[in-house]
Amino acid sequence: MKIRQTVNLMVCAIALFSFHVAKAADSATPQEIYNGVHRGVALLQSEGAQGLEAFNDPKGAFAWKDTYVQVYNCGSQQIVGHINPNLLKWSPEKFSSIVDIRGNAITRLICEAAEDPKGGWVEYWWPKAGETKPVRKVTYVLQVPGQPYQVSAGIYDEDMSLEELNKMIQK
Repeated sequence: MKIRQTVNLMVCAIALFSFHVAKAADSATPQEIYNGVHRGVALLQSEGAQGLEAFNDPKGAFAWKDTYVQVYNCGSQQIVGHINPNLLKWSPEKFSSIVDIRGNAITRLICEAAEDPKGGWVEYWWPKAGETKPVRKVTYVLQVPGQPYQVSAGIYDEDMSLEELNKMIQK
């Protein structure tokens, strides 16, 4: 009987470990976010507005794991590329009024970070898809040279500091 209980406990432990490993594998990494944003910038730099459609497909090249790349036009205060078509219809007033539970003006933070030639990481508190409780989200954003667009992607990460994340882009 003891052997059966031990085996059952081991099976449960392995299953739980496998679940956590699989869940971690389904989460994008900061490096993937950085790379995805740079791929988006390259596309828009070469194709301009014609490339915006590539960001609207939830199963396309700019959506993976638990994240996606989105495109803003901070000058006109609009979201111009996003997997959620409803966000493409936001008014400039709605665009500039998005605030998290801590009072952070999210789009302002993103647009300001894009002013740095290397881009930047910002943090804010936002609920994960399908949830209501806001948690820490970090987003990398970069201006598209020669275009009016800013490209970003983010992940929910409680561990990495903005300082650590921004060191990635100083290389």
